[in-house]
Amino acid sequence: MSIFWNEKKYRPENDGYGLFSTEYFLVLLGILVIAIVAVIIFGKKDKKSKEKIIKIFAWVPLVMEILKFIVLFSQGCYTSNYYPIGFCSLVAYLYPIYAYAKNEKIKRAMRCVICMVMLPSGFVTILFPNWIGHYRLLSYFSLHSYIWHVLMIIYPIWTWQKDREKLYFMDMVRGDSVIVILVPVIVLINKIFGTNYWFLSAPTDNHPFAPIYNTAGEVIYFAVFILAFALVACIFGILENILIMRLLKEEEKI
Repeated sequence: MSIFWNEKKYRPENDGYGLFSTEYFLVLLGILVIAIVAVIIFGKKDKKSKEKIIKIFAWVPLVMEILKFIVLFSQGCYTSNYYPIGFCSLVAYLYPIYAYAKNEKIKRAMRCVICMVMLPSGFVTILFPNWIGHYRLLSYFSLHSYIWHVLMIIYPIWTWQKDREKLYFMDMVRGDSVIVILVPVIVLINKIFGTNYWFLSAPTDNHPFAPIYNTAGEVIYFAVFILAFALVACIFGILENILIMRLLKEEEKI
C-alpha cells in the first residue's frame, strides 16, 4: 500500500508539519476560500435544491467513516481508538437524522446540536488540528480529517441558510441533553478501554487546554473543559439567533 494511505504507525516519526507553520496557514486560507464559495453557492439555490444538497451531504461523513474503516482494517490498525464514537464522529449520525426527520421537534433539536456544538467544535479543531504532526498534508488521513472538520463548519451554516428559523430554548435543551447523557457513557468507555474519546481524559497534540492539564491535572482540566464547552455552545446559539432575527427583519423590509 502506498504511503499516502498509511496510518501513523507505518509512517516516519514527525512526518507532518507544525502548528502555525507556513503549511498550516496556507491550509487555513484554502479552507476559508472553500467555505465562502460553498456558502455563496448554497445561498443562491432555491429551497428544493437546498433540501436536496442537505440530504446528499448528510451521508458524506458516514461514507467517509466506512472508507476509513476499510483503510485501517487493511493495515491491521483498527483498534479501540478508532471506534466511530469520537465527538466529531457524532455528525455521521446527527446529519442524517436532521436531514430526514419528519418530526419537527427532533429536526430542530438536531439542528441545535449541529449549530451550537458541532460547528464550534469543527472550527476549534481546524485551528488546533491534532493530526498535522503525524501526517503530510497530501496524505489520506490528513485529507480525511480536514474534509471532515470543514464539513462540520459548512453543513451547520447550510442548515441556517435553509431553515431561516431561530433556535428555541426547549430545542436547545432537547439537543444538548443528548450530549449531557452521552458524557458519562464516554467516560466509562474511556475507563474500560483506556481510550481518550472526546478528549475527556487528557488533551491531545495542539489542544488549547493542554497547559491547564499539565499544570492543574486531570480533574481541573475536565471541569474547565466541560464548562468552556457549555459556554461556547451558548454563545454560538445566541449569536446565531441574533443573526437570524436580523436577517428575517431585513427580508420583511424588502
